[in-house]
Amino acid sequence: MTVMEILRSATTVDDGTRRRPELRAATAGALTAATGWALPVLLVVLGALAVPRASAGFGDAVGSGSLLWLVLGGARLHLGDGALALTPLLGAALLVLLARVGARRGLPEAPDLRLQGSWLAGYTAIGVLAALVGLLSPAGPVLVSLVLPLILVPTLGLAWAHGLPERPADLWSRAPLSVRRGIVPGAKGALLLLAMGAVLVVLATLVHIGRVTQIQSALEAGFFGGLVLVLLQVALLPNLAIWGLSFAAGPGFSTAGGAMTTWSGAEAGLLPMVPVLAAQPQPGGLPWITHLLVLLPIVAGVWLGRETLARVPRLAATQTKLAAVSAAVVVAALTVAVIDALAGGSLGAARLSQLGAPAVVLTLALAGELALGAFAALARDWWVLRR
Repeated sequence: MTVMEILRSATTVDDGTRRRPELRAATAGALTAATGWALPVLLVVLGALAVPRASAGFGDAVGSGSLLWLVLGGARLHLGDGALALTPLLGAALLVLLARVGARRGLPEAPDLRLQGSWLAGYTAIGVLAALVGLLSPAGPVLVSLVLPLILVPTLGLAWAHGLPERPADLWSRAPLSVRRGIVPGAKGALLLLAMGAVLVVLATLVHIGRVTQIQSALEAGFFGGLVLVLLQVALLPNLAIWGLSFAAGPGFSTAGGAMTTWSGAEAGLLPMVPVLAAQPQPGGLPWITHLLVLLPIVAGVWLGRETLARVPRLAATQTKLAAVSAAVVVAALTVAVIDALAGGSLGAARLSQLGAPAVVLTLALAGELALGAFAALARDWWVLRR
């Protein structure tokens, strides 16, 4: 059965369930969660059975697959003295999309809060079972972090499918006009920044494809193990895009043990056994032209300013336009900060406990560079009107 057929089956239950819409909604939520859980579990089990050097049993593989599903949704894991706090952002986005599909298929067109709560309860119940199954593996989830995959992910999918509840929508309508004008351009600006970072990562991977494939082969993961590894690296592309964005903006990123890669050069450090990380610059100095990468967030700021001004009346006061543009800049910088916080940056303890971009410094740098470009667009708009 396809994913769509599984979700559609939630609406074809017996007459007893038809007379109880809450049970029907809870069943749809449970089936949505079970579908998302089954896919990573299947991949991990096939990979574990196919990898020649694998020593994990079936129970360990199922438990690891369950934990992988939780990690895709944002959960953190205990790993001995350290923690795994690295969420593949593309995987999280796919889980939200799956939750949206399940909510649209399993609920009526305009469900009330009671039905939405039942759907969410069914999803969460399967998530709790998955967390218990995850105890079969050597690692274990951090309990507080389970709020993300078990509640936040399905809630986002539910809101995407059926809109915000009445009270949050009413609060949004009371927000300052400048914020409402700037939030959509700001969100688009954050996506543009991530796209720029992703392009840098893809280009670096193509340039150093030989090193990447060499490490991939050295892992000897077999066909299915290699497939799982490739899929995980694809799911990590938005995470690495933040690293690339931080490199372009100036703060740089850390690979392990505090070894930083910035405009001035790359420091030597232990690399996690993730093949795509071999695409980063080799230790040593970098050419001066690398500094020109700062133009990327500035250009994004120019686009952000023009996009925001398009939502403001042409003859509005300069103060009104300035407020909207400022709100868009803040929204874009904070959105990247939130995404970076969700992405995490730890693959264990000691040298692998701090990976990725320095979040606070990156947020401040992006805010300044975006503001530089956005205010330049505002100044041009003011000059054109003045003439």
